Amino acid sequence: MNIQTVLIFIGLSFAYGQDRKITAKLNPGYNTLSSDVTLVYVKCEGVSDTIHQIWDFTRHMPTVIFAVTSVNSTLNVTWTDNVPKNLILSEEPTYSFATAIDKVYEYDDLDDNGHIDPKFPQKPYPLDRIVWNLNESLLTDKEAMVHVYGTLNDRHGRQETIHIKLDLIPFKDYAVDLPHLIHTANSTLFDISLVNLTTSKEYNASRYAIHLLLVSTDPETDTMHYTMRKSLDDEHTPGVFEIIEIKSPSLFEEGEGGYLQFRPVAYLQSTRGVASSAIARVSAFNRTYLPRHSTLKLFYSRLNTDLLVQDMFVSFGEAGDGYYKQHNYTAWSFTIGYGTPPVESFSFFVIMIISIGLGVPVVLALSGITYVLLRRYRQRNNRTRFTNED
Repeated sequence: MNIQTVLIFIGLSFAYGQDRKITAKLNPGYNTLSSDVTLVYVKCEGVSDTIHQIWDFTRHMPTVIFAVTSVNSTLNVTWTDNVPKNLILSEEPTYSFATAIDKVYEYDDLDDNGHIDPKFPQKPYPLDRIVWNLNESLLTDKEAMVHVYGTLNDRHGRQETIHIKLDLIPFKDYAVDLPHLIHTANSTLFDISLVNLTTSKEYNASRYAIHLLLVSTDPETDTMHYTMRKSLDDEHTPGVFEIIEIKSPSLFEEGEGGYLQFRPVAYLQSTRGVASSAIARVSAFNRTYLPRHSTLKLFYSRLNTDLLVQDMFVSFGEAGDGYYKQHNYTAWSFTIGYGTPPVESFSFFVIMIISIGLGVPVVLALSGITYVLLRRYRQRNNRTRFTNED
């Protein structure tokens, strides 16, 4: 490996947080094995800071918390029965960002456009009574992943379930499943699937939307920022050329803070593909408060700092897709992260194809020009030789 390769590797590691060491623990401090108690603590140690991540399902509301501290800091978790009593950092975080899903909404989409609209009937389904069961987990120094599921109802042998997968890897890569969002050591992939939910009989056009809470240690009078940028690269998510980012005020104004990043696409079948895709739409932000008896309340009530708390809806569907009952399935993914959101890039294969596509015509053109010049040069030399002989 030459010095140039080493410098490039170091540069990429710095840019994407690939130098973080991750340590993941399931239910730290809880001494009883139980499939319905899931709290994951991931300590992501970098050169100059540590990102503490808390993935919690014990208080029914799927929650992801990021807290940034100095390198030599720890998180202590104490329990009361099967729920955390205290989440105590050894020092005050310099920044924190979090998201949680507290409700799923069913709405009657009479305009058939995929937007949840207050003018049409809708029903909230709070998640405060769902018991989340751990389906699988992988907690190593190379990856932290959990897959949980919760049952809304079990009627007539048909389970109405919500599946959630959280995944973190300490280097830059693309997620395995569509829409192939970008992993970094500073972010976590959040994938949610709504499976076999029963639609209301009085609704003719039922769709579902997710209600997201957003929390950051920014001034409470500020606001989150919605940005959408175009991408020429749809290699990883065919047919989708937009990237949506929800940025905290610190990130938007100062270049470093919390964010959600996703493509505006959902999938209506478990086998994800272009044919089974639909549009994911984001509502405006509204100011709200930390839910009582939530992990958000437990963690942030101890911090001596300002707190910005807002919410938004993410709804799914488009005209003519048959509404939710057509497939009884909707899946959506986003990443939650800290720092600067990653930017997608062309793969080596695509770069090679582009290089060949551009290079071959150039080589042919240069070859043609060279051939013409050599031919003319030879003809001129021949004429000169014949003249000398005379």
